[in-house]
Amino acid sequence: MNSLRRQLLQGRSFDYDLEGNSRRFLASLVLCILVISTGSLLLTDVHAQPMLSLSAETARVGSDISITGTGFLPTDTSCVFSSPSSASLVISSACVTQSGSLSGSFIVGNVMPGNYLVQASGNMGDSAQSLLEVSGGAQIQLTPAGGGPGVDVLVQGLGFLPTDTTCSISSPSAPNPILPGSGACVIVTGHATAIGSFMIGNVLAGEYVIRVTGNQGDSAQALLEVG
Repeated sequence: MNSLRRQLLQGRSFDYDLEGNSRRFLASLVLCILVISTGSLLLTDVHAQPMLSLSAETARVGSDISITGTGFLPTDTSCVFSSPSSASLVISSACVTQSGSLSGSFIVGNVMPGNYLVQASGNMGDSAQSLLEVSGGAQIQLTPAGGGPGVDVLVQGLGFLPTDTTCSISSPSAPNPILPGSGACVIVTGHATAIGSFMIGNVLAGEYVIRVTGNQGDSAQALLEVG
């Protein structure tokens, strides 16, 4: 009788152990599934940070800059270029996006030399930035760089805005070294260059400033030596 009771008790204890082990196994299994599921959700939420690349790190006013971007949201359907540094930096821009990548270009506006942030933004709120150094604006060269009254001077300029359609030659100096009615200037549309000429007027010997101005407000200056 005692032997039978011991066997029964041992058997019941064995059943309890099996049941306890089963519960612990099931609990561990559920925990593993939860951990794996959570990890999968976290991995699903991970998204590469958008990155932006410019065709040039340094450019002059009027330069055409190409842009490519990766890591943007695949749900973006449109994009824009701008600059948090200056509203005048980005002009004549165009941007297209597809499957998380974007491309486009803009023209460097009439800004002072310095470092500027260029930003590309998708319509879903994602954005990326890159640094652009503007090295200078338009420049002009006088040929010859000096002479006496009556001398014809050729003016050649570069770095003007491609959106300029007209230009003018003037002088902020007093007296004006440009013979009245002799100044003429044309812009090579789309190429950011200016060509013109003037005749030196009847002024005293000395240094005078010659200025070429585009109709978009950009300008360049050079010194004329009269003597």
